[in-house]
Amino acid sequence: MTTTSQEISGERNQLLQDVSEHVAEVLKNQLGNNYLYHNYSHTLAVVEAAREIGTASGLNNAEMELVEIAAWFHDVGYVDGRVNHEQRSADMAAEFLQHRGYSAEKIDSVRSLILVTKYPPFPQTLMEKVICDADLHHVGLETYLKTNDLLRVEWEHAAQERYDDVEWMKKSVSFLMEHQFFTDYALARYQPNKMATIARLKKKVRKRKRKAEEDSLKIKVQKKKLESIKNKQIVPDRGIETMFRVTMRNHINLSAIADNKANMLISVNAIIISIVVSLLVGNLEANDHLIAPTLMLLTVCVVTLIFATISTRPKVTEGTFTQTDVKERRVNLLFFGNFFNVTLDDYVWGMREMMSDREYLYDSLTKDLFFLGRVLSRKYKFLRISYDVFMYGLILSILAFAVAVLTAHPV
Repeated sequence: MTTTSQEISGERNQLLQDVSEHVAEVLKNQLGNNYLYHNYSHTLAVVEAAREIGTASGLNNAEMELVEIAAWFHDVGYVDGRVNHEQRSADMAAEFLQHRGYSAEKIDSVRSLILVTKYPPFPQTLMEKVICDADLHHVGLETYLKTNDLLRVEWEHAAQERYDDVEWMKKSVSFLMEHQFFTDYALARYQPNKMATIARLKKKVRKRKRKAEEDSLKIKVQKKKLESIKNKQIVPDRGIETMFRVTMRNHINLSAIADNKANMLISVNAIIISIVVSLLVGNLEANDHLIAPTLMLLTVCVVTLIFATISTRPKVTEGTFTQTDVKERRVNLLFFGNFFNVTLDDYVWGMREMMSDREYLYDSLTKDLFFLGRVLSRKYKFLRISYDVFMYGLILSILAFAVAVLTAHPV
């Protein structure tokens, strides 16, 4: 009994119908929800593209059957994950076709067609070129950017691969530049749109880069502004520097005034002692009633001299410091008494350390003012005692001389 071409066509159509129903059931029932791109819609689009490209490329009916079956099965392996899905797809196709009594030779052809879709593809036969072009025909469609977004979301959820916008666009451009169509029909039908998409993506990448650079520049400017504001809050301005300068000058002037007053007391009392010693001491035997007032006056002058001298007496320090003192900010290098016994190199090093640390520098100025104030307090304390002793002692001495003279009996 001879099989007619009409019967063969009917069997082929039935087989393709069974294949389509089986694949649809597998993908719709077993494929995870994370696969937004590699799903039944993608498979159906690849099958239609395979029919279109295969017909235009001159495949006969037997070849078209093999290509179409491979197109239906090429992504069913995704039901168990993305990795090595082509091998699983080929195995699932072979198992189904064996149950349908498909010849081993044709099954091997279907397996080869599925396996050749693994990226990057290296098709050799026309059928392999057709299915490879059909699998990636979407890169030459105007809807590529939309389907590419679906693939990005799929990778984020199913494969945990995340990219920012610029990285994804760069990856897409790289993929499109590496990809190639193999059939003449696909080159004519899809290549122009693919090149236009590459141009659009490159333009978007350049635009995003410019925007990123502008944003980065804005951030840098804002950081500099914030740093400037922060530095203004931390770094003393002219007003504070003027305050240090004026206060330091006032302290020095007050110290000079105190020294002048002490020198004046010392000079006056020295003169008084000289006069008393030269005029009165030698005549006390004849004027014994003046002994007490004279001793009182001499005592007042001596005590005044002592306190005036104490007020101007300098305090001697060791004049040395260590590197540890500088690093721990324990020494004030602005006061000569802390460094006059160190070497020049050590002093230069210490000053550089202090000047490189703004907080240390202004702390030293503050300490200098504080201790100058302490020294002034000591000076004026003893100077006040000197003046009090001299003033009240001189009054009492004069009164004593007056009493002694008035109460004296002539010999």
